[in-house]
Amino acid sequence: MNWGWKIAIAFSLFGLFIGILVFRSFQTNIDLVSEDYYQEELAYQNKIDKMTNERKLRQSLTFSQQSQQLAIQFPNHSASPIQGEIHLFRPSDARFDQVYSIALDTQQQYIISTDQLAKGYYKVKVDWESGESAYYTEESIFIQ
Repeated sequence: MNWGWKIAIAFSLFGLFIGILVFRSFQTNIDLVSEDYYQEELAYQNKIDKMTNERKLRQSLTFSQQSQQLAIQFPNHSASPIQGEIHLFRPSDARFDQVYSIALDTQQQYIISTDQLAKGYYKVKVDWESGESAYYTEESIFIQ
């Protein structure tokens, strides 16, 4: 085999390799952190203010996992009702994200059943209000 055939084979293999890479890249799922990230970035100072308010609390939120449950304990600091939402954010796959409206039990807790959630890493983002004050906190958890 002469050098002309070797060059032709090398270019063909290189073209096949590039074709496979292009095909595989179209098969890969790419999730954005947020669909409207630009709007969220513009309102980020509001989130910073909420995080500052949360740090000023004497008792902050506590997260605990017990047998197939995630318990979020809210502080007993106000007679005002607590309202807001809890966002379970799965960075690796947006299909597993969950959003819950806060409805506390008599012990100021919100319980989330984890048996239906996909196992793995989540960020729990809690955006809540009590009276005139707004709060925000994030916690990383691993569901097993």
